[in-house]
Amino acid sequence: MKQQQIITSLEVLDLRYPTVRLGMAGSDPRHLAPNYSCAMPVLRTDGGLEGRSLIFTVGDGTQIQTAAVEALRRFVVGRPLADFIAEPGLFAQALTEHHQLRWLALGAYRMAVGGVVNALWDLWAKSEGVPMWRLLTNLSPERIVQCIDFHHLRDVLTEDELLGMLQDREAGKTANLARLSRQGVRVYSTAGWSGRPLSEVRELCGNLYKQGTRAFKAKVGRGQQYDRARALDEDRRMLDTMRAATGPDALLLTDANQNLGDWKNAASYMIELAEYNLLFIEEAIAYNDVLGYAKLREALAPVGIGVAGGEQAPDAVTFKQLLAGGGLTHCQIDGARVGGVNELFAIVAMAAKFGVPVCPHSGGIGLGQLVGAMSIFDQAWFGSDGRWLEYLEFLQAGVFRHPLVVRDGHWVLPDAPGWGLEMEDSFVARYRYPDGPDCAVTTEADTVAKAQPGAPPYVRFW
Repeated sequence: MKQQQIITSLEVLDLRYPTVRLGMAGSDPRHLAPNYSCAMPVLRTDGGLEGRSLIFTVGDGTQIQTAAVEALRRFVVGRPLADFIAEPGLFAQALTEHHQLRWLALGAYRMAVGGVVNALWDLWAKSEGVPMWRLLTNLSPERIVQCIDFHHLRDVLTEDELLGMLQDREAGKTANLARLSRQGVRVYSTAGWSGRPLSEVRELCGNLYKQGTRAFKAKVGRGQQYDRARALDEDRRMLDTMRAATGPDALLLTDANQNLGDWKNAASYMIELAEYNLLFIEEAIAYNDVLGYAKLREALAPVGIGVAGGEQAPDAVTFKQLLAGGGLTHCQIDGARVGGVNELFAIVAMAAKFGVPVCPHSGGIGLGQLVGAMSIFDQAWFGSDGRWLEYLEFLQAGVFRHPLVVRDGHWVLPDAPGWGLEMEDSFVARYRYPDGPDCAVTTEADTVAKAQPGAPPYVRFW
């Protein structure tokens, strides 16, 4: 008989890595000088289990996210883990829909809930001694349906409909998992950061291409609202560099981080880059511009550029509108943005219904561990056609005890229990805010200096 596990504590780590000082990896058209950071919830039980998750941040604001997680301590400490395992859907709803806290709506509160929920899933997986992808793919169709809050989704997906979808695919799941276990999950590299020198981009892309990676993403549109010609010239040089360093069989992807304004401007800008045969433009416009996404997809279809979004979409309802409204060719879930695994189940299911491949956002510390497991869940049930998993080559070795492994352009399925988010003690000691000797401390002068050129005029007010 398994020991009863009572949750005895919730700790939150605030970790800030000084990306700004170390090569500007992570910089994009809107986040000019990010320091890759995270708020990391850690749940402990009286039976010695430790459940972890993380909420990715970029420096300032991590203290707000940490406080939001700490505010949920009283809802989980003292509760048996068995309560969550028995009814994961209702347990998650109890946090998301708390009659007072839900007034805070989306953003930091929803992400805090997701952090706690994902840590509970980590405890569950560790209590079974299995990696997260194994726990998720072992769930029966009935259990998956039980996990989801359908309250605002039934106009596009009902419980019975999803149950039928899963039951129809159950026979193929075993074969899909066997293939994924042999081959891994196909990845693309985000190599073309806005602030990264072209010489580094050339070297990185060339090396990754030799190792089997066949898709590469570049940030585009930096400063286009102030100097369009200069921005396009910068983007062409980046894309030319990536193409020259790889080969004709390599796919090129782009990401504007919502910097291309409205859909009309975004469409005209991207048509200028159509010669590169781009797979998609990610987050060209505001994450919640549902009508704009539909118009943009329609405008870019003749030149063959797809439209990706969802990295900052804060809940399943936003995804429902983007998917049902026909605005996406690629659905980008983020493991730390919405309310945890339960809500991600709903998003993956809706994407499958509308035939939109899930290509998760993984551009941040630890996000690969989170969305990697969700990507395996998606591809086990719904196949791998059109799917790519974003992969960052940095902040893995020396950071996590079980770093991600990519071989021949595919992410190798991990065998560490849970999410595999346990960090090296030395990394935590160095970068824990505010006392770690090497942690990122915001200096606005450094931020402004690193943001040039292409920074918007308002930067001078920082």
